[in-house]
Amino acid sequence: MPRRLVYPKQFLKSVPPPEQWDRRPLPNLLHPIDPVTGEQECERIERWYREMNSKEKTHLKRQLRSMRFREYWSAYHELITARIARSFGALSIRHAAVLAGRRPDFTVTFSSGTQIWEVATAYQTLNREADDDKAHELARRLNSEFKHRWRVVVEAERFGPGGVSLSKAIPKIQAWLDRLDAGGPVRITLRPPIINCDLSLRAHRPGQSAEPRPIVSALMGQGGNVTATDQLKNVLRKKIRKYGSVKAKAAPLIVFLYEGNWLHISRESLENALLGELLVTFRVGRKAAPLSLAPGGLFLPGPDGRHQNTRLSAVVYGRREWRDGAPHARLFVYHHPAAQHPVPLEQFESLAQCRITIGDTDITQQWTAEPDGEIQTLPLT
Repeated sequence: MPRRLVYPKQFLKSVPPPEQWDRRPLPNLLHPIDPVTGEQECERIERWYREMNSKEKTHLKRQLRSMRFREYWSAYHELITARIARSFGALSIRHAAVLAGRRPDFTVTFSSGTQIWEVATAYQTLNREADDDKAHELARRLNSEFKHRWRVVVEAERFGPGGVSLSKAIPKIQAWLDRLDAGGPVRITLRPPIINCDLSLRAHRPGQSAEPRPIVSALMGQGGNVTATDQLKNVLRKKIRKYGSVKAKAAPLIVFLYEGNWLHISRESLENALLGELLVTFRVGRKAAPLSLAPGGLFLPGPDGRHQNTRLSAVVYGRREWRDGAPHARLFVYHHPAAQHPVPLEQFESLAQCRITIGDTDITQQWTAEPDGEIQTLPLT
């Protein structure tokens, strides 16, 4: 077996096993519930990394070793995208050279020519990611401070500046735990100045034979008021703007969009970002509520009637699924109806592809395969 480059034994020893509430991908990869499946996944990552022909591999390795959601998933999805390119017959795929001051994720060469592929992953906003990191640290400290028969679900958000401190909260949490067996309240909420966040702890009654152990059983994710549609628009606009200065590059631009730690994205939220959200307008005296599309869809003409974002050729929405112990990619291709450099349908012939026609009064979506049916998935071997 080739020597491991990304996860050698010395590095494995530096990453402690995750608690059951820990959602971070790296510790769960290196210390999996199923050792066989986990070992196979590590070997896949090592193989994909070796296959990458790029001067950016050192940076990629650093991200694959990161505890942060954003860095790990960005690198992982780059490896997946490179694997997808090979499965569709790419002659070469490599991290691109700088174009007009910008570095694309990949230049991919097919027999039909060169394309620019960008990898985008939908994340929470940076401040919420920072709060999620602090919430993991808070849960770790709660486990180191408290042991009890009752198990506790932690919800922590809206952290203030600075690190996590439990000093003022410890007496109140201990007093709350001490009252649980006597019928005390199962929930406690703490806020500044006791602790520098909004903290809610909810206890669950233990079984008869439960022994005292570290209290945290689950950690809730961060809430948010940014809609998935708005977040996806921001992600895609950033990729499109990146190429505003390289329009003369006569090559299709394809953005591969994957789920990251933004759990509420879906094909529906992507279609809302591309074509506008459906609006229902209620008016006094009318029984029927007319339907319309909200402005701002990335594939729609602007207020002046001119097509927008035509530098973007297509968006590929991807989800990773596990089948028979191996990862597969479920992919959906959305072609820009007025792209400067369209992607031929034959390139992704086995995938569900959406061709969009924009008329004066309607928008038509034509799928090459039923997107809600049993579409073919792509093995990520």
